Amino acid sequence: MAVYYFYEPTAESLYPKCIFVKLTGYQCAGCGMQRAIHNLLHLRIAEAFRFNAFFVVVSPILLLLLSSPWWKTAFPKWYAILTSQVFLWLLGIATVIWWVARNI
Repeated sequence: MAVYYFYEPTAESLYPKCIFVKLTGYQCAGCGMQRAIHNLLHLRIAEAFRFNAFFVVVSPILLLLLSSPWWKTAFPKWYAILTSQVFLWLLGIATVIWWVARNI
């Protein structure tokens, strides 16, 4: 996260470029995520939303999923919901819908 905070993705060449865009000319579901992370770390929510709205909306859920081993005993019901197959499938389907919708 420190790299994303201190080095802006649009100004540095150390960040990987999207292979999907290079091959197809269409944006993938993650396109703009590096720039969105950089802007979120600088608390520029609107700018992050401009680069990848889906990531900005889903990032709290992703943070909860990544940190779930630490809070699963404190909040077992929320842990069960966020790690359930249904929820993860819905998250995957929402990602595919975002992927298609952003290219229409």
